[in-house]
Amino acid sequence: MRNSHLAIVLGIWLAVAACSKPTQEKTGQDLKAIGSDVGAAAKDVAGAPAMKDLGSDIKQGATEAAASTKVAAEKAGDQLKAGAAKAGEDMKSGAKAAGDKTDATIKKATDAATKK
Repeated sequence: MRNSHLAIVLGIWLAVAACSKPTQEKTGQDLKAIGSDVGAAAKDVAGAPAMKDLGSDIKQGATEAAASTKVAAEKAGDQLKAGAAKAGEDMKSGAKAAGDKTDATIKKATDAATKK
């Protein structure tokens, strides 16, 4: 889009360069007036109620997205805590079972050694 605007302006300036001095001056004044009109139109658009509504909608959407993200993060945190607690319990249970087996093996070895 920027290139098309540049091409239009370049075309206008080339056309102006080919014209007589009074025509060039008139065209220059017209271009300044157009620039002024475009600036005023941009200000009108920026101040339009629809633009303000759009800003409010964007702000509301961002607030809703932040709230959803917070809920999802809390849920993920709760699930992570529950998973860590279960893993801890599983490790504790596994360690106890391994300890019991080790104790039983040592007892068997001790009994076998004392019988000889």
